[in-house]
Amino acid sequence: MTINRRTILQIAGVGGLGTVAASSLIRPGSSKELIAAARDPYAAEVDQGLRYFRQQAQVQLPLVEDLVKAIRSGNLENAKDAYVKARPPYEQIETYAASFEETDRDIDARPSGFDGGEDNPEFKGFHRIEVLLYREGNVKAALPFAKELVESVKTLIKDLDQRQNFNSTLNFEGMIALATEVVAKKICGEEETWSDQSLLIFSDNWIGIFSQYAPYSAKVADKDPSVDQEVKAAYKAAKGKLKPYFTQGEVAAQPYSSLDISQRKDIVDVGYRFRRALVKAAKVLEIPVGFEV
Repeated sequence: MTINRRTILQIAGVGGLGTVAASSLIRPGSSKELIAAARDPYAAEVDQGLRYFRQQAQVQLPLVEDLVKAIRSGNLENAKDAYVKARPPYEQIETYAASFEETDRDIDARPSGFDGGEDNPEFKGFHRIEVLLYREGNVKAALPFAKELVESVKTLIKDLDQRQNFNSTLNFEGMIALATEVVAKKICGEEETWSDQSLLIFSDNWIGIFSQYAPYSAKVADKDPSVDQEVKAAYKAAKGKLKPYFTQGEVAAQPYSSLDISQRKDIVDVGYRFRRALVKAAKVLEIPVGFEV
């Protein structure tokens, strides 16, 4: 049995944080009742966002193919380097994971998403490879999972062409759900436990979320300029908080374990600020996402 990643947030009682009701992290029924593009008032914005994610999926494919090559070489350090370089694109695309849950599970689910954790044969994708390379140092064992990851990315490319699986309500829910997941689960649950690259993940999650907000920006500004500015300022603050931990020209971030409690708190604070601004934007657009500030 596998468990939906957002369901895990419900089980963990994220609603107890007082920032979002657990039931709103997944919206059974309404969020799955897909709106035909002809009836979606924001169909053009959905299309614009999807074009960007389709481009990112095409970027992702050669990166995972390079990961296979690096792992096949048997050189652990080269394999780790290829792993880090392969991580960013999907962490952006993940924003819309609810539209391709099975593929998302195959690419990016963590052990907590499966009965039996790592003992479950369905646990694969990036996090299985992360465990094998960074914790076990077993390059050979990672090869079949890397090959399978390539096939999963090819499936993702097809998934993103299934326009009927995307609409403004489901997509805005995805933006807010991922923004919530970063601060309510990924930080406290240590997203990249073994590679120590959680900061890279947070950064690309936020990039992906904002890439999908951007098409709606003008319409939010038309209705309430202050909310549009709030979203943009919150995103800028979130990215700015992470900037000191990156070196220009390098994909990898500073190890997350090197941050002290106050630095981690700062990231949580800006992350919640971004999340709350997105909820306000959805309300301005009258998109029924079911999230509360």
